[in-house]
Amino acid sequence: MDKNEIATMWNKLLTRFVLPQGSEDLIKEHTLKQWAIMFRNYKSQLNSKWAKKWLDWTQRYKILAGQWAVFLEQRSSDDFKALSESKSKLEKRNKYHHHLGTGGYQHKLAQWEQEDEAQRAKGLSALPDQLGHKG
Repeated sequence: MDKNEIATMWNKLLTRFVLPQGSEDLIKEHTLKQWAIMFRNYKSQLNSKWAKKWLDWTQRYKILAGQWAVFLEQRSSDDFKALSESKSKLEKRNKYHHHLGTGGYQHKLAQWEQEDEAQRAKGLSALPDQLGHKG
């Protein structure tokens, strides 16, 4: 997607929502990240549920036949298949799959520190204290 399309989508979103004053940059950053995640998942589903099975997506959804042809061409290229295969092998090597969300471990640290402080404020010991870790 190009910057003009993103700007158009953002402006359309602003016609439907009233954002708190001074929070637009933060909300826009979060929204764009979520759109990127949703778009990546959408393309992944197109590929796994439709393109790999050679089903015609245009019969079910409003996608132009030319766009679908380009998508199929991209997904059936040798470069894409090689990249997909290498990523699949890499993913299969993971013994422990994380469940921390898109932010991963670093994103959760602040949340966990707040939870630990809340425990301490209640007069309870936090998990790092119990394990002998410095908090």
